[in-house]
Amino acid sequence: MNRMYVAILQCLSALALVLTLSSCFLSPYKLEVRQGNYLDEEMLMKLKPDMTKDQVTFILGTPLVIDPLTPDNWNYVYLAGAAGDVRRERTIVVVFEQDQLKRLEGDVTVEGWTDQ
Repeated sequence: MNRMYVAILQCLSALALVLTLSSCFLSPYKLEVRQGNYLDEEMLMKLKPDMTKDQVTFILGTPLVIDPLTPDNWNYVYLAGAAGDVRRERTIVVVFEQDQLKRLEGDVTVEGWTDQ
């Protein structure tokens, strides 16, 4: 009887060792990360010169960054990628003059709004 218990114990020990070592070779799953403001061309086409800040916020949402030194430049940034490899996909800067929309800068591909 003791031999049977020793054989079972050896098998379980070997199995535990194999399972423990196999986990060392597995790589963790990295989630797809999406952050910021996703803006498509349809949203940008709704923007018209001389719109107010409230109207722009209604269409595009709250900007990711409003620099306190240049409060008339709103930065909409969109980041995407796997965890550990996040990259900037798109940056659009909305420029206001006297609280009215004047131009768009950055990665703008919409007709009529070009990087100026």
